[in-house]
Amino acid sequence: MILDISSGKLMIVSDIHGNGFDFRQVLKTYNSLKENGEADYLIFLGDLIHAYPGKQKDESLEIMQELMHLKANTKGNDVICLLGNHEFVHIYHIPLQKGPLEFTTWFENRIKKVRKEIVSFFIDMPIMIRTHGGVLINHAGASNCYGSKNTVSLNDLKRMNHKPNFKEHIKSIDKYNMHVGFNFMNTKEGELLWDILMNGNEKEYGDDYLKYIDDLLKLSSEDRLERPMKTLVCGHIAAYYGAETVGDHQLRICSSAGCLGDLEKKYLLISADKNYANSEELLMHCRDLY
Repeated sequence: MILDISSGKLMIVSDIHGNGFDFRQVLKTYNSLKENGEADYLIFLGDLIHAYPGKQKDESLEIMQELMHLKANTKGNDVICLLGNHEFVHIYHIPLQKGPLEFTTWFENRIKKVRKEIVSFFIDMPIMIRTHGGVLINHAGASNCYGSKNTVSLNDLKRMNHKPNFKEHIKSIDKYNMHVGFNFMNTKEGELLWDILMNGNEKEYGDDYLKYIDDLLKLSSEDRLERPMKTLVCGHIAAYYGAETVGDHQLRICSSAGCLGDLEKKYLLISADKNYANSEELLMHCRDLY
């Protein structure tokens, strides 16, 4: 699912990863900006859940419950949560492991009694946002599926709603079953979503990644050639100082996990109707969260 936002000012944050302290600071900052007429939307770029052990108390469930209480992602609401890879794995019952860390089990144990409500919220998360001015916003940046592999179309992205021919994850929505995940990853849909949400950007693709950014921007502009996508904003990968450019057309921001410390955590504040020529111009609109 792709959302189009034509006007208003967007406060964009990424990768909270269960950090309740940072989450509350984000809400406090947004409410202050909104009261002063400086922000109209709060955009979370995914990976709201799964704290890294030893970093902070894991408040993933509490964060999701607060967002549901705020009616995020409901029609007309100003709080929008995009899908990240850490939410994606719970929709399809996929075990997520990074080195010695296994993320899925702890959260699944915490949501046992409310799994249907939490996962239904994940299912309704959009994949991308397009602004009128030409900024494309998603969680994981670009991948090779948008161009050279030619495995996804713009209509595919628009229709993506996690209720396709594969329905085992919906039938098992009340209880985690990793066999559902194994079956899903053997489907074309599973391979595609893995490419979209789990790729490693330039750390995986090397120099080819800059072309994949251009491919994604071109693909997402096919139905609006008079207002093409010029820049891409994402999170997903650590940015030690809170924000960094990736080539001329991608800005990576980090508002919690992945920064060196609290003083490096950033958010992005942009206008939906403004055209930003390149990633350097976007970088100038990053602000300190603390």
